[in-house]
Amino acid sequence: MFLRVHTILIAVCFLLLLMPQSHAQAATHVEVTVDKLNIRSAPGTTNQIVGTINRAARLPILTQKNDWIQVKLANGKPGWVLNKYVKKIEIPQVKYVKSNVDMLNVRAEPNATAQILQIIDQNGVFLQMKKQGDWTQIKLSNQVSGWVNARFLKETAAPTAKTIPDPVPNPIAVSAPASSLAPSEPIVPLQPSVAEVGRVAGTIVLSESYEVYAEPNVLSTVIGQLPVNTTITHYGYENDWYKISFNGTDGFIFKPASQEMAVQVQPSDIPFQVQQLTDIPGAPTPSTAQATEAMIRVRNSDTNLRSGPGTNYAVVGNIQPGQIYPVVQNEGDWYVIRLADNSTAYIASWIVDLVQPGTNQPVNVPNTSGIEYNTGMVGNEKVYIYHTHNRESWRNVARNTSGSSVDDPEINITLVGKRLGELLQAQGIQAMVNQDDFAKRLAEQKKSYSLSYAESYKAVSAAAAMNPNLQYIFDIHRDSNEPRSKVALTLHDKSYSRMLFVIGTAHPNYLQNKKFAENLHARLEAAYPGLSRGLILKGKNQGNGVYNQSISEGSLLLEFGGTNNTLEECYNTAEAFANVLVNYMFESQMAVK
Repeated sequence: MFLRVHTILIAVCFLLLLMPQSHAQAATHVEVTVDKLNIRSAPGTTNQIVGTINRAARLPILTQKNDWIQVKLANGKPGWVLNKYVKKIEIPQVKYVKSNVDMLNVRAEPNATAQILQIIDQNGVFLQMKKQGDWTQIKLSNQVSGWVNARFLKETAAPTAKTIPDPVPNPIAVSAPASSLAPSEPIVPLQPSVAEVGRVAGTIVLSESYEVYAEPNVLSTVIGQLPVNTTITHYGYENDWYKISFNGTDGFIFKPASQEMAVQVQPSDIPFQVQQLTDIPGAPTPSTAQATEAMIRVRNSDTNLRSGPGTNYAVVGNIQPGQIYPVVQNEGDWYVIRLADNSTAYIASWIVDLVQPGTNQPVNVPNTSGIEYNTGMVGNEKVYIYHTHNRESWRNVARNTSGSSVDDPEINITLVGKRLGELLQAQGIQAMVNQDDFAKRLAEQKKSYSLSYAESYKAVSAAAAMNPNLQYIFDIHRDSNEPRSKVALTLHDKSYSRMLFVIGTAHPNYLQNKKFAENLHARLEAAYPGLSRGLILKGKNQGNGVYNQSISEGSLLLEFGGTNNTLEECYNTAEAFANVLVNYMFESQMAVK
């Protein structure tokens, strides 16, 4: 008996020796074992959902607390996942090595007779790729790896990333008038073909520390870290990844594009210069300016003055109702006006009146630049709701069903937006529901239906210019001829139209819109499982590509069901969405009345 036990113990010990080393080491990552897993802000199912991850995704483990595991997300921020929906795995850690002798052969194969590729000394630091017996493979360059005898290597710290100074900028040509000077554009994602080897695409300053990956994939090997405030040169940008040079090799950092990444021209760097009328070609001389120049009169209180012709430009001041200013020139739908101190600024044409010089009476001219949009808007609203395709309707009620159209001038998607606005108002959220008939306006201007977003943009930008408090902008639609099995849902004996979030990617701020949509989708999924159809990203080759979402980081296009749903189902979905949005706003500590 004793001999049998002794034999078993020996066998167990032998098996433990043969067990792969990773089984004996502590887990480093989790791998998701369900289709969709919520990531929460703290351990507990009642805490805020900060994101979702898909099956097979792997995330580094930070710590554990009871049944919860804190993980590190791809953006560097922490989150919590429930232990039972993941499995713990061990992923080999990144190791750097250096030679412990002055001259060490690096060979093409893991044997002492293979070709010598390079001889290294004790000063070089190399990324360890893998081990095979007594040999270790190290990375010599982007294209070349080699093998060295492991006994001549020792582990060392990762090389310190070098801070690359900013390149000397080219002189900026400033032409008159200075009002034409616009802020730098955000970094535009580059196609792979543009990011040629050795071709500098730009520089960025890191606002926090970032891990450097061997490939543009968060599951790839981490080859180092860049500290905060490092200025780096990048060689291309695609799908949220910058390609950089890191210690002589290609590296990638995950950093979604945003406005703050651009090297922006701040007002203090290039002041808005004083412009006399004589600076403008064709302008009258100062002695006749008062008699000949056009004038504008301000309509609303605290009207914004901006540094450029768009709501994305910085606010440089405010003016009050009844004040009158001379017009220097106009750019599109924006006026350049001269202020009392002879400086100039931009103001939106649709929130002012053009008046007769000397009489201060409104000029009787046609105006299609945005005036008379948003009737009833007060200026304290937090949410703005509009309907670019305002006559979209449903098959069971639509009076126009010719061809692919399912439209109605009265029973249409605007009723859903109106109901959503009423529900928000009832819960203390100030909301504005735009009731402009964009289809009618296009017809009056003899413009194509394809210009719907250009028409609705006038209303949205007018609202943003009038009300700096706007935080969320929703364009309400219904989807096309989708089967009810795809767009209808019954929950607790109540029928809903399923929602779809549409994100336009043809503008630099789309990732903020996407993040907002993902948060709302996760909340809908938690409160009304299956109600959300998720997110769909659309670029220029798939439609409009922007959908007016460049105006605000909180701007979304929402599809409420399709042509085969009913108005009642859309009303039910509006109620569910209102509940989720209100909770989100309160939890985000938004100021609500």
